[in-house]
Amino acid sequence: MTNKILISILIAFSFAACQKEDSGIPQPISSLENSKVVQLSPATFSQKLLMEMYSTVSCATCPDAEQKYRNYAAQHPDKVYGVNIHKGDAMNNVQFDFLKTLLNVTQYSSGSFNRLPFNGVSVLHKTTWTSTIVNTCLNKTAACGLKINSTISGNLLSTTVYSGFNQAMSGTYNLTVYLLEDSVTGTGSGYNQSNYYNNIASSPFYQLGNPIIGYNHSYVLRKVATSNNGIIIPASYIHAGGIYGKSFSIDISGYDPSQLYIVAFINKVGTTTLTQQIMNVQRVKAGKNKNWD
Repeated sequence: MTNKILISILIAFSFAACQKEDSGIPQPISSLENSKVVQLSPATFSQKLLMEMYSTVSCATCPDAEQKYRNYAAQHPDKVYGVNIHKGDAMNNVQFDFLKTLLNVTQYSSGSFNRLPFNGVSVLHKTTWTSTIVNTCLNKTAACGLKINSTISGNLLSTTVYSGFNQAMSGTYNLTVYLLEDSVTGTGSGYNQSNYYNNIASSPFYQLGNPIIGYNHSYVLRKVATSNNGIIIPASYIHAGGIYGKSFSIDISGYDPSQLYIVAFINKVGTTTLTQQIMNVQRVKAGKNKNWD
């Protein structure tokens, strides 16, 4: 009898061990650097678009470029995000010079659409922007996406950005993080916006002055939390279910916290101005969280 009981116990123990081993619980694959979590990235992501616009207050047609962006964003809620990168005024940012070289920026009132080339260029003047270009970007099937958590304490913005993948991809991929401030105003020539449309009755900028005093500059790039072209995402994370996370602390002294936004994107590093690409992008109001979508 004793032997039978012992055999039964051993069989039960072996069965339980097999159940545990074959339970299907995913093994930890990634999270923040130097830590592990049991987590898989989503199987699908929505494709989004970042419009990087090249601006300066002396550019009299730049207000219309901002308006075209706002129209695209309204047509595609939470799908199209804009950032104005300034040069030669009070909102000057060195990222302009970096992108000038990376993408061959040659004029103001222009922009890039996920850094993709259209008609042989990656930087398009606003007169050539079309809904077709926007739709082409948004109709791509996303292989990756992003999740952002953030908090504000005093003059410090803390954020953790997660890059998720639903397939393996070849090439070098970086994570880039921008800090934007919306509705930026100021006094003096560094903020007063030249206005080509002051005498054009059909324009929303009609009779606002030339220059426009107290102009609200939209989604101005304030800081790049990463290096200019981002930080490398290790290849070991770029596979179905892979997640790579990175935390940042950003000094927001002098900015309006209620108007701050975090924009994070995964960019493929190319070898020429025409082979760069933003794979996907996410935006969240500073101090808030944005889940995978």
